[in-house]
Amino acid sequence: MVWVFGYFRASWTLRVDMVADFVCRLLKHMDATGAKQVTPQLREDEKDMPLSEWIDADNFNPGYLMRDIHLMPRSGNTREWQHTQDYWGEKDEFPEIDLTDGVFRYDANRPSGNA
Repeated sequence: MVWVFGYFRASWTLRVDMVADFVCRLLKHMDATGAKQVTPQLREDEKDMPLSEWIDADNFNPGYLMRDIHLMPRSGNTREWQHTQDYWGEKDEFPEIDLTDGVFRYDANRPSGNA
């Protein structure tokens, strides 16, 4: 499962397309290495980072989202753990993501569940 959320103040698909390209690259890497699942994990120096709401309510705050913001993922204080609205930065950053970085925990076992 991949959770995708586009930009709020720009074309939704700009970000969704970048995420889709990243996911395809990740799936190819997983296939090449025999991984059946991957889970992002915090680096050691990020374990105690302050967490905040997933989005900045001063930037985007529709009622339907604010009512259940507590159910959304949390945001960290480093760029990798934030949902930015910066297309111009992300368009260069997404293709450069290192799939061998220790932040990605690969597992050769199939995920458990009802799938």
